[in-house]
Formats: sequence, structure tokens, C-alpha cells
Amino acid sequence: MGTRGIHPWNPLFHDNVSGMKRRGAIAVPVLLSLIVCLPALLAAYPPAARAADVLKIGVLAPLSGPFAAGGSSFVQAATLAVEQANAEGGALGRRIEIAVSDTEGRVDVARSETLRLISREKVNALVGAYLSEETMGVMETASARKTVLLVPIAATAEITDRIRKERGRYRYVFRVGYSIPQWAETLAAFLKDREVRRFAFVGTGIRWNRELGNVLEKIAARDGIAVSYAGYYSPGNPAFDPVAVAAAASAPDIVVLGDPGKNSLSFLKRFRELSPGVPVLSVGGALGDARLAPSLPLSGPLFVQAAAWKGSSPPATAYVERFEKRFGSAPVGYSDTLPFDAVTVLVAAWRQAGSADADGVVAALEKGAFPGAAGTYRFDDSHQAIWGAGTGTLRGTVIRWERDGGRIVFPANGSPP
Repeated sequence: MGTRGIHPWNPLFHDNVSGMKRRGAIAVPVLLSLIVCLPALLAAYPPAARAADVLKIGVLAPLSGPFAAGGSSFVQAATLAVEQANAEGGALGRRIEIAVSDTEGRVDVARSETLRLISREKVNALVGAYLSEETMGVMETASARKTVLLVPIAATAEITDRIRKERGRYRYVFRVGYSIPQWAETLAAFLKDREVRRFAFVGTGIRWNRELGNVLEKIAARDGIAVSYAGYYSPGNPAFDPVAVAAAASAPDIVVLGDPGKNSLSFLKRFRELSPGVPVLSVGGALGDARLAPSLPLSGPLFVQAAAWKGSSPPATAYVERFEKRFGSAPVGYSDTLPFDAVTVLVAAWRQAGSADADGVVAALEKGAFPGAAGTYRFDDSHQAIWGAGTGTLRGTVIRWERDGGRIVFPANGSPP
């Protein structure tokens, strides 16, 4: 038997290296070496018994592809939430860890990574994914394996529709972020507040964006607000010019920009060349990033919708300050705030249930109220967090970028829309 594949601190290594020595002659040195190196051995080769000391969360986000910026802030926020939870003593007497998977923004990858996290990483629960298309695959796999899944970003109505129709199968899925109707209600309330009569809806041609555009059109129509133009560009190979030209030609009072990725900045710059003074409302994402603020064209008003913002509440301000201290920049209020709250809610549910057992956690989530950066989370019968006016503290906010930073403009004085 050779020495390949045997760790240098394994006694078999020493026996094979020195075949002329008797086993007993090296027993004491080897024993001493093992004692000295025990901490390193535990770190490098954690035995199965140590797994019982850890609660593990699988985090699914696109860390490559057109939505990588959002995926990166997603993981940062989840990391911050876990660090905070561990500073408070973890949960159930155990430390919390995260296992991160890059979904690449692809349905097949998201599905296979979900299976890997559950089967190989042995995660206790999941948080993700990002796009609605990805999340549907994650939802199927997690439900089949009876693993709790908290959805922070994906907004498609199909998630809650499936839970409502097949509760027994999908009971392990909860959405922390706002649904398409909730999102559209907030945007429509802002348009009404600004006395908008005509708006253009543009952005990436992905599932949730098209759904949002359609629902917003119907909700806004109740207040006599009409769509002047609706158009979409590819997230991977965008052609901004025809969409920007058509949107400008429709003479809207405001453009609603549905693109959470960095392509939103390129579109905004092109549109500003055509219509310098027309207001733009971003549905969240990259345009809420303070690091991009110096490059934002502000010839016209630029608004960004967010789940929470510094100054919107004491918990939101505390979260922003911790994020800034940890990562050196402010959160965007969307692709980070909601994942942060998803992890925070999950940890609180573990503590409340007194167990990481999936059925117990589901029961805790269904009955409990869980404070987060954006407000207090309660879930309805379809496991949807309750957002909106008159429903509690979860209401969202809209900021306006100015030369000296972002200023909250809606809802006024912190009152619900």
C-alpha cells in the first residue's frame, strides 16, 4: 500500500514512509503530533457528528449572467443576517451557516443546485431564488423534498396560486417579498400621488416583468391612468434604442422601468438623450445602488421603489447602517433587503418552533409575526407576506435620487399609501 491519498498526520503515512521502523517506535511521536494538530484536523475534516452543531441555509442566487449584481447583493444580505443571528446566539443552541449556489439565472441550474444543496450539503432550509422562472424550479424540488423555502424576490402570481391550489404539496413555500398585485398597487398609488395620466412601461422581457406590466396597467386604469407604451428588451443581448425611441415618442408623464439589473442604467442614459426631463420610476434593483449615483443622469426626476430605505423606520435604518459598515456601501433596498429579511424570518421561525423540523417551522411561519428591516412579516393563507396599505408595517417606499443622495418621497411622512 503506497502513501498517495493518505494525510501526513495519519499513522499509516508514517508506517509506510519508514518500513524499517517498528510500529511501536513511532507511536508516541505520532500521538503527540495528533494532539498538537487536533484543531486543524477538526477544521479540515469535520466529522459527521459536527453537523449536528450547525444549522445550514442554502442560498440560491444568480452570481453570473445579467443579474449578477442583484445576486451579489442577495448573498451579502444573507451573510449579514446570518452573522447577526450568530451574534445573538444562533438558533436552537447551534450556529448558523450558509451554503451559496450560483443559479446563473437559469431554470435548469437553479433546479439542479437546489437538489445538490438538499442532498449533498444537507441544508435545513432554502432562501431563493431571484428570477420567477428560476424560483418555480426551486419550488418544485424543495416541495418534493419537504424542505422549507423562503422566497425573497420572485414575484410571479404562480407561486402563491400553486400554494393555494395544492396546499399539501407546496406548504413548505413562503414568499417574503411582495407579490405582483401588491407591487403593482404600490406603484399605482405612487402614480396617482404624482397625478400621472399616462405612463410607459419598459424593461427586460422576463416573466415577472411582463406580469407586472400587465397587472399595473389594469390597476392604474381604475384611477384613469393609461399606458402610453409597453415594450421590453432582452436581458442578455439588449437592444435599448428601439424601446427608448418608442417610449419617448409616446409622450408619457413618466416611464416605469422594470429592470433590476445594470442594463437599467444603459437604458436610462439612452432615454435621457431623447427625453431629458421625463420622470423615470425604477421598480428597484441596480438603480438604487448608491455606487452608481455619480453616473445617474438627473436631468429629470429619477425615482426608485424599494422595500425599505434608511430613514423609513428605525429597523430599516439600523439594517442600512450595519450593511454599510460590513460591506462599505449602502444596500439598494430591494435585492438585499428582502433576502436579509427572509433569513431573519427563517431564524426567528426556528427559534419559535423550537426545532428545525420542517413541519414545525411551517406551523410557526403560519401563525407568527416576524420583525425585519422592512417591517413585521405575517403570512396569509397562500403563504404570501402581507404587504400594502392598511395591512401593517410592510408597505414599501419610493426614493428620489438627488445630487446629495436618495430622499424618501413616498409615502409622505411615513404614512401608508
